Amino acid sequence: MVDVDPSKWERLAADIESTVNKACQELGNIASEVIEARPEPGEWSVKEVIGHLVDSASNNHQRFVRLQVDDSLFFPDYAQDNDAWVSIQGYQATSWHDLLALWRYFNMHLAHVIRTVDEDCQDHIWVVDEDTAVTLGELMIDYLRHLQDHMQQINNLIDRSA
Repeated sequence: MVDVDPSKWERLAADIESTVNKACQELGNIASEVIEARPEPGEWSVKEVIGHLVDSASNNHQRFVRLQVDDSLFFPDYAQDNDAWVSIQGYQATSWHDLLALWRYFNMHLAHVIRTVDEDCQDHIWVVDEDTAVTLGELMIDYLRHLQDHMQQINNLIDRSA
């Protein structure tokens, strides 16, 4: 069971906004050679990591909303297909400015959804597979961890390009 302190969701939403706004400021003027560099064949560039984070925002938006409509959700996990999602959407060839804006605005909306979450729905369950189920509250908390993990990945990619 997730702690139902409403200020917890306000803090989480504010942390998401802060993380994304700071990243957009820092990443907005980085040279295309840096954001498009793939450190090794088969590894993602900074652009592709941000694209993956757009996919994450998109998929989590569905989960966050649907879990407030129903008490359980059978919704596919796309984790095993991350590379395909990034490739199919051609993030490497997308305008950097547009991609950052999409990512930022999607996350601002997710922060809003988190702030306004129905407290009675926080224990609703996303059934990932027959062995894994996650509550809405746990999912929202993990979203920030996932975001921060990829921000560290981006910082490492930029440092490697320097």
